Amino acid sequence: MSDYLIQKNGWYYYFRRVPKDLAEYDKRTHVKTSLKTQDRATAKKRALIQNEVVEEYWRELLTSPAARAEGGNRYKKAVRNARLHGFAYKNINDLSESASSAELVDRLLALRQAEEKQPERREDYETALIGTAEVPSIKLSQAMDVYLPRCADRLIGKSEHQVRKWRNPRLLALESFMSVIGDKPVTEITRQDILSYQDWWLRRITRDGNKPATANKNIGYVKDILETVALTIDTTLAANIVNLFTKSKLREIEESRKSYEAAYVQSVFLASDALDGLNEEARALIYIMADTGARVSEVTGLMPEDIRLDTEIPFIHIRNNERGSLKTAQSDRQIPLVGSALYGAKMCPEGLKRYTNADSVSTLINRYLRSHELKQEEGQSLYSLRHTFKDRLRDIQTTEEIIDNLMGHKSRGPKYGRGHILETKLEWLNKIAFKPPGR
Repeated sequence: MSDYLIQKNGWYYYFRRVPKDLAEYDKRTHVKTSLKTQDRATAKKRALIQNEVVEEYWRELLTSPAARAEGGNRYKKAVRNARLHGFAYKNINDLSESASSAELVDRLLALRQAEEKQPERREDYETALIGTAEVPSIKLSQAMDVYLPRCADRLIGKSEHQVRKWRNPRLLALESFMSVIGDKPVTEITRQDILSYQDWWLRRITRDGNKPATANKNIGYVKDILETVALTIDTTLAANIVNLFTKSKLREIEESRKSYEAAYVQSVFLASDALDGLNEEARALIYIMADTGARVSEVTGLMPEDIRLDTEIPFIHIRNNERGSLKTAQSDRQIPLVGSALYGAKMCPEGLKRYTNADSVSTLINRYLRSHELKQEEGQSLYSLRHTFKDRLRDIQTTEEIIDNLMGHKSRGPKYGRGHILETKLEWLNKIAFKPPGR
């Protein structure tokens, strides 16, 4: 099929046969990946993204020596053969420099016995036990070409915008790492390289005011990229990469959450004309966040069918859809609409049309809040409304399980049954509901 979709038991899968001209490099007969949806329209959009990842991988196979070099295959084969004979693969240079006399004798005896049993495989055994296979060289500048196709499963269900937001920070982290240590082969990365990168971040923190959390996130991205690339060469190399990053993260100082006081939200955001300078959709988003605690991306991700105003208990359903995937599995939830949230949902019953991703509307609103001095203390932002929502629930002694459910957090206790129904959540939300604008 032209859209590469197949359906099994109601669920859609991306399915595509490996082209004949790629059979030499990709040994699979076909590519089959679950799209995790039963909706055809959603499946088609996810299949397009999946197909882009697959084709990028195939292009890389055709053009990158690192992905299909005979040397790489020879190295993997040598590693396997060495293990079959009870040895770790070591390059001939390493053996000559570090191996004991006893180990060298054991390897030569193993080689002799193997050659006697299968003389036709003499060259394979010599390569494995004496270490004459060259480790395939993948430079840091080539790493993303190997890394991205290996992460196709992480991108299923994400919109194009979400894919960019996932990819770009990792690309920037790798580029900053290269700026520190140069364009070295992955196999030649050392502990000193990691410490040099750590020092580079320490200077940025003390000189430029960057936060340790930012440094740790970037260090984590680089570690993930290098480990994933190393796994395409050898599991031992991947384990070595992990060891190189031991205790490489910086100490983070936990910062207190910046939330608005509920009275401030009611009197300034809802009962005055402070937000009149924003367009209708931006105001609606603020109203919905205030009484649902939803993330900005969750509100911009609502489709018409996710806003239910025609039921006995109006609610929104935050879920994976064609606008993108959720942050976590437990983020999928239904939240009753009360107070300002119900008012905001009625303003945009079909969902936000002007803003389909969180970044643009967050930038707009936060700029507006700053320029109009709509904050009680430094560090408050649009996202502070989510923290305010949680504070309000705690103030009325809502159970932690209910709070986790409404916030889309992982529950701290064991999960049993179907979870909390709308009626139960409505009882708690009615106790904290804001008075909507105009009342």
